[in-house]
Amino acid sequence: MKARYLGALCLLLFVLARGLAFPDTTEGGPAGRSHVETYRYQAVPIGKESDTEKIELTLSFEDDGIGFASTSISKKAEERIRVKMTREGDLISGTRSLTDSAGRRMEEKIWRDAHKAYIGQTSGQDKKTMVRDIPEGATLAVEGSLLVLLRLFPYESASRWDLFMIDFTGKAVAATARQTGVERIEVPAGEFPCYRMEVLFHVFILSPKAICWVTREKPHVVVKSAGKRGVFTPTYVTTLVDKE
Repeated sequence: MKARYLGALCLLLFVLARGLAFPDTTEGGPAGRSHVETYRYQAVPIGKESDTEKIELTLSFEDDGIGFASTSISKKAEERIRVKMTREGDLISGTRSLTDSAGRRMEEKIWRDAHKAYIGQTSGQDKKTMVRDIPEGATLAVEGSLLVLLRLFPYESASRWDLFMIDFTGKAVAATARQTGVERIEVPAGEFPCYRMEVLFHVFILSPKAICWVTREKPHVVVKSAGKRGVFTPTYVTTLVDKE
């Protein structure tokens, strides 16, 4: 099964066990105060360094929810993702547009209705819609949500998550994330004490793994990730370059 499991900066499609919620105050200001955070990364495929991607991510915290936007540019394509979530991290809607070097464009979107997720795709004149059931007691998320959801993980009281992931292509996979220690990580943006989070994807026969390093200091930010985007893709190493 080919799916983009890691994405730049571990930009996975996560569905986390329900019950995680934002605290009464958001990192960066009192509850209800709007603010925006911007992060810039580079993603390097091992063995194919010429295909390095530049990524800019923006998180916006508003009274009515959380927004995520990312732009990823490489010599092969430009990808833009926009996601809207509730304050608790539940998906409201998400869109992804991909333009390749030949100018061909594909657009995908995800939205939810109760316990079902709908994935719509447009490529040229072709259009299709897929439906996926959301497991009982699960929270639907799409690419970029991990940056928000990792801020909510109770690092001091829990060590693992059982996950369910779905992406803009409609593929889904179960996974387990676990906290495996604390390490000091140096990236272009600086040196940070980090929690090491390992994510194991439960794929038939193969079990690819991704690792995310998340700052111990709040707000918990992914400063580095390493892993595959799909079972047969190169391993990508993504690092934080700077932030605003």
